[in-house]
Amino acid sequence: KGGKGGLGNKHFLSNSNRAPEYALPGVEGEVRMLRLELKLLAEVGIIGLPNAGKSTLIAALSAARPKIADYPFTTLVPNLGVVRKPTGDGTVFADIPGLIEGASAGLGLGHEFLRHIERTKLLLHLVDITDINPVENYQTIQNELKVYGRNLEDKKQILALNKVDAINLESAEIQELMSRFREITGGKVFLISAVAGIGLKELMEEVWQALM
Repeated sequence: KGGKGGLGNKHFLSNSNRAPEYALPGVEGEVRMLRLELKLLAEVGIIGLPNAGKSTLIAALSAARPKIADYPFTTLVPNLGVVRKPTGDGTVFADIPGLIEGASAGLGLGHEFLRHIERTKLLLHLVDITDINPVENYQTIQNELKVYGRNLEDKKQILALNKVDAINLESAEIQELMSRFREITGGKVFLISAVAGIGLKELMEEVWQALM
């Protein structure tokens, strides 16, 4: 808010004092320090550890062309992509940069990334099935959502295990892993390959159903 001007010496001019040497100061304006936070508006937030394939997935589903590389933290800012429903309507997906353990405490720019999923309706949790411990990776992200608060852990979630083109789905180890995930989540677990396009149709059918 701007200040209020004072009175200069000419306001005190009189017959007896033709050259007054005093004036009244004005009132200073108000100064405020503002912190503005940008929270992206997206219906679906794609979350997961670094290098889970989030950028590859949003590129496969939409016209977005995020930077994709075979090393962690390729994505440093959220990427938005519009995915078309069967009806032709567009739905905004947000590729959230890789979260790490401690993200809820601000590690790895955690707060910068987590705030962008506060307004999403649905979380698509992507886990790299080729990693040494996919279950632990899944639980790490779930814990960060819980610790961060703001009801993030209560949002609808869909779990997709990515990079299935690089494994043998019939192996006993993978079958055991699938059983473990179903036990933990109590729901469906989708097997996909974002790069090869495997399982994306079934995954998106579930996404549209969850958004209804």
